[in-house]
Amino acid sequence: MAEQHSPVELVIRFFSIVPMILYMIVAIMLTIIAFFSVYDAAQLIIQMVATRNFADGLVGVIYSLLLTITIIVLFETVTVYFKTKHVEVRALLIAGLTGMVRHILVYNVGSVSPDMLFATVALLAVLIAGIVLVKPEQLP
Repeated sequence: MAEQHSPVELVIRFFSIVPMILYMIVAIMLTIIAFFSVYDAAQLIIQMVATRNFADGLVGVIYSLLLTITIIVLFETVTVYFKTKHVEVRALLIAGLTGMVRHILVYNVGSVSPDMLFATVALLAVLIAGIVLVKPEQLP
């Protein structure tokens, strides 16, 4: 005989499925974005070699590769969520640190206000401290 579920149980089941569906959509989007990011990095490398503009080209390639790494870390975070049903904080801190390094590569330190520079250094310190202090989570 079919088991009867109360309306509250059905609502709870529905709301427990919603995050999984949303994480699947995010995983699909991150996969697509990662492929475009790798393609962009390859194009930048080809353009750098063709124009022999290594000084400016390297910064663009590194910037693009750091974006790719950030996307991969976020994708791995989603993958860990599928396996464990929780988000690994350390991976998000690493993605944040990578994003900050990308940010630093973009602006010229000489033209940045001291407040912005202090905020960037403070944010980097917090991210690094978080990475050091948060222990890696063990998969079951």
